Amino acid sequence: MTIDPEWRDFAAIWGAVLSSLLALARFLPDRPQFEIEPGKSVPCDLILRIINPAKSMRLVRDLCRIKIGRGGANVIGLYIEKTRLIDTGIPGTLLLAIKAESEREVMINCLSEKDKPSRWLILFLWRGSWFLPIYFPAFVYVSTKRATKLNAAL
Repeated sequence: MTIDPEWRDFAAIWGAVLSSLLALARFLPDRPQFEIEPGKSVPCDLILRIINPAKSMRLVRDLCRIKIGRGGANVIGLYIEKTRLIDTGIPGTLLLAIKAESEREVMINCLSEKDKPSRWLILFLWRGSWFLPIYFPAFVYVSTKRATKLNAAL
């Protein structure tokens, strides 16, 4: 006995897989949005606005800060108004609880001179709802050259 699959069999399997994925996507949490804006003080500073579009609270933590390339500063500072001064350059110390359908501001201090631009890749981890209690990664690219251009545009 041999089974000869026809195009209808493949279409039925494809439809079952697609509808299952669409049903599972409803259970995945909404991803927070990370937007970079010009800073308020020094020309190298930036503001990272984290927007939570979901109807439940999100926990956001910075895991690591990876320096890309050579030159520039060895430290990049992430802080909010309530952060202790000694914790601004240490990765993993920033933990934010962002309420439902709201946003938080994180200040970024690039700590570099104009002649030595630096680039950074910051890895944030965000946690969804109680139903899926795992952390998802989100990457943010920060450049002192871009910070200078954004602040000069004001």
